[in-house]
Amino acid sequence: MILAFVLAGNSAMAFQDLQTYRATDELINAMQLEGDTSVRLRQLESYKDFLYSRLNTIELPDIETTPDTDPRLEEYRSLTEFDNYVALIRMRQVSAKSCNSTKVHIENSTSRDGGVVPEAVEALKILSALCT
Repeated sequence: MILAFVLAGNSAMAFQDLQTYRATDELINAMQLEGDTSVRLRQLESYKDFLYSRLNTIELPDIETTPDTDPRLEEYRSLTEFDNYVALIRMRQVSAKSCNSTKVHIENSTSRDGGVVPEAVEALKILSALCT
């Protein structure tokens, strides 16, 4: 079961939060080293818990007085969008069929025109590590 995800063409960063990027990289590396898919699924669930916690600890400016273009709001929106894509990765067993259908679901859930958004690309990297 080899899934090829073409992710290299997207150079924009999904978000700026270094703690989340670091945790994402650590998750991907750990899943790539783990041979047992049930362990990889547990690693993914732990990561989802981290991401949920991270979103709940980010300090937000007052939404009523802060312009929509404020970088802090943009960052929070981006992390929330990434969390939504990661949440789409849910399966009981890792199989070629479930991996491919999840990949298609994430790609079809892209909220902006013009291809797969950076937040979805990051989620697809996680899916690739889970499914390989």
